Amino acid sequence: TASLIKRFQSQDKRRLLWIDSLKVADSVYYYPYKYRIQMNNTVSECSVIFRLAEQILIRAEARLNLGDVAGTRDDLNRIRKRAGLKDISTGDKDSLSVMIFKECRLEFFAEMGHRWMDLKRTNKADSILAKIKGTHWQTSDQLFPIPQSQIERAPNMHSSQNPGY
Repeated sequence: TASLIKRFQSQDKRRLLWIDSLKVADSVYYYPYKYRIQMNNTVSECSVIFRLAEQILIRAEARLNLGDVAGTRDDLNRIRKRAGLKDISTGDKDSLSVMIFKECRLEFFAEMGHRWMDLKRTNKADSILAKIKGTHWQTSDQLFPIPQSQIERAPNMHSSQNPGY
């Protein structure tokens, strides 16, 4: 999306190497270009399930929650350095939390629902998705349906379906 493109700094290698665009008439359409295997080609890339960058950003968040601001900055700078960005040298707990969330968004776009899981885990899904989806967004959209067979198997648990289903 255009809002994702705007989040990258101009010298960010992730923007330069992982996103391509196509111009049609007067419109520019961006698409992920992280994985370059085309149909009917020999596979030369591995499936990406869990990356080192994810481990580093998970640790940055854990360090921040433990009050290790210097360790958090070290982890963020490790990610930023690989992206060709300058180190950060300042930041309190709130600003570092915002930076971690931003780096996750930039690092993991188009990867296995990372953004969705981050939005849910940090309780930001409502505030962010309501702006994008407007009246089509409801808080219950975050929930999956409980299979009816599971509800029927546990009658003593007073199981009921999640709202919205």
